[in-house]
Amino acid sequence: MRNLSGGSGIGFFEAGNFYPDFILWLLVGEKQYVSFVDPKGIRNLDGADDPKISFYKGIKTLEKRLADPNVILNSFIIASTSHQAVDHWRNTTGQDMSKADFEIRHVLFQTDNKETYIGKMLRKALSR
Repeated sequence: MRNLSGGSGIGFFEAGNFYPDFILWLLVGEKQYVSFVDPKGIRNLDGADDPKISFYKGIKTLEKRLADPNVILNSFIIASTSHQAVDHWRNTTGQDMSKADFEIRHVLFQTDNKETYIGKMLRKALSR
């Protein structure tokens, strides 16, 4: 579903007033998997700690506050930027970030992984 922008949709103040473009809502048995998905270029973000990227962790705090084991929340960035354009960003150990480092942060590279990024996102979204 398309999320409305400009203060009319679902936004997250905790993530720098982030309004993800899409909401993916999957019903599997009794569980509801709600993922906020934002396709965007990431080259001009503030590195791996940018609020829009690190929201993959912050949304889990919201999930805990819901206290409903049947609702699982996730946040994903679908990067139109190539990995090569941001591979100089540093991970927590000070090394250049690999694609795996980005995937841990729920950042998937659309142009680099055209055949696999959607499947990776769905597997991560349904992993609990």
